[in-house]
Amino acid sequence: MTDMCPVSNTIIKLNEIVKSGQLKIPKSRRIAEEILELLNDISWGRAGDEHIPAIRSLSHELKDKDLDESSVETGNLVSSVLTDHLESLNSHIGTHNCPTGDCVKLAPAPCQMACPAGIDIPTYVSLIGLGRDAEAIDVIRKDNPFPWVCGLVCTRPCEFMCVRGRIDTPISIKTLKAFASERALSDRRYKNPPKEPDKNKKVCIIGAGPGGLTAAYYLVLKGYGVTVIETLPMAGGMMMVGIPRFRLPREIIDREVAMIEELGVEFRFNT
Repeated sequence: MTDMCPVSNTIIKLNEIVKSGQLKIPKSRRIAEEILELLNDISWGRAGDEHIPAIRSLSHELKDKDLDESSVETGNLVSSVLTDHLESLNSHIGTHNCPTGDCVKLAPAPCQMACPAGIDIPTYVSLIGLGRDAEAIDVIRKDNPFPWVCGLVCTRPCEFMCVRGRIDTPISIKTLKAFASERALSDRRYKNPPKEPDKNKKVCIIGAGPGGLTAAYYLVLKGYGVTVIETLPMAGGMMMVGIPRFRLPREIIDREVAMIEELGVEFRFNT
């Protein structure tokens, strides 16, 4: 497989096999066409939980010893997709979302595809427009625990892909993020999500920079005990020492780091 969506890529390959006449046996062509129909359902967001088992069953039929080599190879192709990309197929069905954008009906908005964190930008922008700032922050923090920081220093690749820009100017996605973060935190509506039950397992993270803090945030939410070791006397890493204060006030970093610490993350500085 290439970097293409496995669903889209398999549809292309199966179409080529069927149209080229490689499958000489009518039964094999019928099975391949049934698999194509099921894959197209997944690609168009029409699939349910029964689709994967049905595709698996049909792929086994193609590998029947009474069929020819082309049939078996086609069955192996489909089986390998189910083995190597099962999570992606289930994600297409469960979330109606194609991360690569190859399945056009399931493609995220261009702004979301451009976001390095994959944040659901259309949803949080809509929530901000409705005055539901705290809910917007909850959406952002599913993928990024630093909405206020990013609202100030993000390079906003999302705005360069904003469809509104084709009409006049892009939506100010970055500024809206900072606006909602400031309002929610100032009004004490910026709250941590609930943690999963304690797993009785501990994790040590080296470095309290953006990467380490992000890992700590999501691990502690999963129920792990997290300790972060940092050589500097404070958390933040390059956010603290690499970005000028006029662009990123230190108190904003401190407030978002404090949210992570409130979840139970332990910090050991000067270590």
